[in-house]
Amino acid sequence: MLLKFRASDNTQLNYLDHGQGRLIIFQHGFGMDHQQVVDTWPNFRNIRLVCLDTRGHGLSELGPESTLSFTRAVTDLVELIDHLDESPVAVGGTSLGAALVMQLSKQIATSHLVLSRPAFGIDGDTHNFEVFRVLERIIQERSSSEWLQTLEQTKEFRVLATSAPRNQETYRRLLNHPRLGDLMGWMRALDQEALSVEASDITQYQGRVDVIGQSHDALHPLQLALDLASLYPNAKVHEITPGFASDDENQESVRHTLYEILKCYDYL
Repeated sequence: MLLKFRASDNTQLNYLDHGQGRLIIFQHGFGMDHQQVVDTWPNFRNIRLVCLDTRGHGLSELGPESTLSFTRAVTDLVELIDHLDESPVAVGGTSLGAALVMQLSKQIATSHLVLSRPAFGIDGDTHNFEVFRVLERIIQERSSSEWLQTLEQTKEFRVLATSAPRNQETYRRLLNHPRLGDLMGWMRALDQEALSVEASDITQYQGRVDVIGQSHDALHPLQLALDLASLYPNAKVHEITPGFASDDENQESVRHTLYEILKCYDYL
């Protein structure tokens, strides 16, 4: 079921609320929406899955761009939990969603984090976002008819042909995204925040942590997943089908891994 609520700044936000049972919040990645989570979610009978369309994504409004920030997006999640009037047993997310729930875990009580393909580095390391920065410059400086050709000629994009070919498709699809303007606002906001994770925050979390990573993914480097897991006191790494696999293979690998991680909450 798709529902809506209004954040404290009066922005209308959309969220998926599916199933009945113990509440788990799982957030989508940048440029995606709740459907990304639906496509990889295991068939649990006794879990209530909630996924908020991050503002500027899916069916959620962007809100005032002047207030658009990572911090605001985390606040949206806190307010959604207040709106649901129920505490989640676990919070998780993919890419941007993983970064959001890492910060969320500092503000709410939860005993389990699931971080799928984390993208945000530790203590200021954002080298894996270079293509996003190139893409932003191209969109600002060139006409839309030149975007793809210009992107494909950059060294940052070409190097992905052998190391992370599916990342190339991600950037190509982004140029045709129906909410590209809103996503550009997000890119500017994230770049200004120089977003990364503080190592000191990670080491203080005492709950269970499961980190999902894959090779051949320059945007979500496997080494980043390993580095994050090494800092959490109670973390386990799960390596899924490599990033050069087909979408179907990759989704099935994520689905199987999530089932193995979360089946402890399913009273079958």
